[in-house]
Amino acid sequence: MIGEKGIRIWIEGREFKGAKEKEVSLDMEDFSASFSFTCRDQEANADALVAALGPWNARLKAQKKVKITVSGQLVLVGKIEKRSSEFSDQTAEITLSGRCKAGDMVDCAAMTKGPAEFKNVKLEDAAKKIAAPYGLGVRSEIDTGEPFPRYSLDLAETAHRAIEKGARQRQALAMSDGIGNIVITRAGSKKAAGAINAPGNVKSVSMGEDCTGRFSETIVHGQHEKAGKERKGDAALDKTAEPLTPAARAGGDGEATKQERKGTVAKGVAKDEEVEGYRPKVYLARTKAEQMSAQEEAEWRRNTARGKGEQITYVVYGHDVDGELWRPNTIAPVKDRYNAIDRDMLISKVRLHETEDEAMDTELTVTSPEAFAKSKGGGTTGGKGAKSRTNKASGKLDTTAERL
Repeated sequence: MIGEKGIRIWIEGREFKGAKEKEVSLDMEDFSASFSFTCRDQEANADALVAALGPWNARLKAQKKVKITVSGQLVLVGKIEKRSSEFSDQTAEITLSGRCKAGDMVDCAAMTKGPAEFKNVKLEDAAKKIAAPYGLGVRSEIDTGEPFPRYSLDLAETAHRAIEKGARQRQALAMSDGIGNIVITRAGSKKAAGAINAPGNVKSVSMGEDCTGRFSETIVHGQHEKAGKERKGDAALDKTAEPLTPAARAGGDGEATKQERKGTVAKGVAKDEEVEGYRPKVYLARTKAEQMSAQEEAEWRRNTARGKGEQITYVVYGHDVDGELWRPNTIAPVKDRYNAIDRDMLISKVRLHETEDEAMDTELTVTSPEAFAKSKGGGTTGGKGAKSRTNKASGKLDTTAERL
């Protein structure tokens, strides 16, 4: 409803008004949206809370369906997953928390009834097949590139990991929209609800720097099935040639093995010049990866690690700006005199909060827009994998050569 403020909760289709403290979190890195709310009586004894909730007590249990709106806009459809209670002669408290429908995909297996792989499938189509058993839709806001020749599914991997590994190779993000869909997108494609100004609309700010997740070299190894492309040529059999004598036969120089390895093994290397010392990190591509995708994944992982290492959290007043909610994966102009920042930043996490006295604020975690961005090519690399290379030599046989 236009003009409506605050966080409202429905349990099993009926609005619940017993919550004193409410929180909804939308995070680019968590895949599923989450919530928590607390029913509290600070002054009376335990019996007071029980009496106040009355018949609602039976509804405050795990597995109950939940719908949450913020400023009149639907932001989460999910279920209660955890319930805890604490009673004493001074206070009584019940806390409930859960996630949106995508939470099941984070916990549970992908495609238990098969197939074990998809062939010649685009990322969004693979995601639709994986998400379908969970009742979730999939929409793509970007061009996800060429189809995967083979999209393998590990027996024990979760549905979320099964989608995330493909998205990572295409330098894309797979996120829940909180209300029943998986969205495939890229970082910072939309503008935020407003600007972040300190001083101004900012109540508080905190800044953290952590280099433990950053590496001097990020290496991605993968395999693909394109060896045949390395052996193309128009060499023809010389019908007049005589066989080599046993004495003239020599062992191979290993070139054939090198060509086979070159065709089937992909390697991407991305260096972070800001990291001092020797700190290499190796990853294995979880789907069949050609040389280009291995290199792009290495650069994407490096960029993501940079972003996670430098994050700032702002707490701003309210949940929206002129009716538009703060959302993750949006770009906001930030002017922060305290930390000498004056640039566009990517909002990676949004925590919408409402306290007992109905005070409303939003916690915004921001990072560099490059943190989750698609590499533009020509990035820092430590190997020859920036582009796929094919042997273009003609390979024609010299028919004038004499026998050894």
